[in-house]
Amino acid sequence: MIELSVVIPTYNRRELLSHTLNALAEQTLPSDSFEVIIIDDGGCDDSEAIVQSFSKKLNVKYFWQEDKGFRAGKARNVGTAIAEGKYVVYLDTGVLLATGALEEHLFRHKVSTHPIAIVGYVYGFDLDEEGVKKMESVISPNNVDAILRELDKQGMHDIRQSQYDDLGQNISDWPAPFDLFWTCHVSAEREELIKAGMFDERFNSWGGEDVDLGVRLFRNNNMFIVDKSMASFHWPHPKEVKDTSDSSKSAAELIHSKYNIWQTSYYNLDHEINDLPLNKLIKVMKTSPNYPMADNSLYTAKRKASPDTTVEA
Repeated sequence: MIELSVVIPTYNRRELLSHTLNALAEQTLPSDSFEVIIIDDGGCDDSEAIVQSFSKKLNVKYFWQEDKGFRAGKARNVGTAIAEGKYVVYLDTGVLLATGALEEHLFRHKVSTHPIAIVGYVYGFDLDEEGVKKMESVISPNNVDAILRELDKQGMHDIRQSQYDDLGQNISDWPAPFDLFWTCHVSAEREELIKAGMFDERFNSWGGEDVDLGVRLFRNNNMFIVDKSMASFHWPHPKEVKDTSDSSKSAAELIHSKYNIWQTSYYNLDHEINDLPLNKLIKVMKTSPNYPMADNSLYTAKRKASPDTTVEA
């Protein structure tokens, strides 16, 4: 019986897609317990042939949608709509899972008495040029667990590790855990995803559609968790968008305009003060007398306006 569905959007990334599928074929979770749904966002390479080459190892489905620009949100919505599993894992093409990752995702969802949104741990995401060269010297499509141990040893951690170090591993207590909901590697209950409205397809450039969905899961009282046992690594590759700053800022503005909660109001500052991540920015603004608004006036106003959104960090 299929209990878990893995949804992967792709676009002209045949080699990376093969690496991702190879790691899925090595999962400790029995192959009849999960399905893999590939949504091709209008690509023109032979990704379909790559998918079909794994048909004897995986329960895999391939769908192609017309190329109308960047439509990763649409692709994930299609995958979620047809998913048979009670739980959905979203992966990006080029993310390779530890062999026990899917088994752990399923276990954590099944034992939880409350709906949860799981943030997977992703080694090597968004490295600089030097980091990419270092990582490329140790990675391969095989022996993912051994590679993950080496990446950990060399300190090529998840880019969010500094936040975990500063704010703690219990991200459900953070002021804005939804800011970590990056669909390179996350999971949630399918019913909760549908109840939240799935991905907003108005996000048609790089970034934002995943965090936006995270906000709605958060407001629907999903508990966010992170655990390094659900590990993966991100195979370095050129970004589809070279300069993501403008796209990220536009996405942040749209998110705040939609929800107007005190947490998202800080997105207006996120690109102005040392590029701090949202949760660390909130921490700085609440504790440092050296920044404007250190009197917490914005925080207090937003908290009073939305008293049920979260507990204070």
